Amino acid sequence: MAATSLLKGLPLSLVLLFLLSCRRENIVFAVEPQIEFESLQPAVVQEFGTLVLTLRYKDGDGDLGGRPDNQPDLFLIDLRDSTLFPAGYDGIIRYNMPKFYEGPTPQSIQGTIEVSIPGIIRLNPNASQEQVQFRVYILDRAGHRSNDITTSIATIVP
Repeated sequence: MAATSLLKGLPLSLVLLFLLSCRRENIVFAVEPQIEFESLQPAVVQEFGTLVLTLRYKDGDGDLGGRPDNQPDLFLIDLRDSTLFPAGYDGIIRYNMPKFYEGPTPQSIQGTIEVSIPGIIRLNPNASQEQVQFRVYILDRAGHRSNDITTSIATIVP
């Protein structure tokens, strides 16, 4: 009798084991997002022009973008002299990314993020040119923070 009960429970156990093993196979990368710097273009930009930052990303459970309450999830920290920041600018440019993946089970994702940074200005209007560089990180919906990357330098000219 005990052997019969064991055999009846065996198919359910095998199904559960299969489902759990499939879920783990979907997660290839760490659940903390990882980013890599690809480019900051153009290398020389007119003041009030637009820079384009390109990053590569990987995320183990696919929960990038779409943070609750429309909270920012991509951060660019301006590495220029903060004593020159105009009033109201704390040196952090914040973005809200759209959801990257909405499947029923966690799924590793990877790809490229392209961010436009419009209206870039010189902090010192008397300078003939000014260099700008950013430190960048992202957050996923679970609040996991990525590694920080530093961009190349772009030069702003009048």
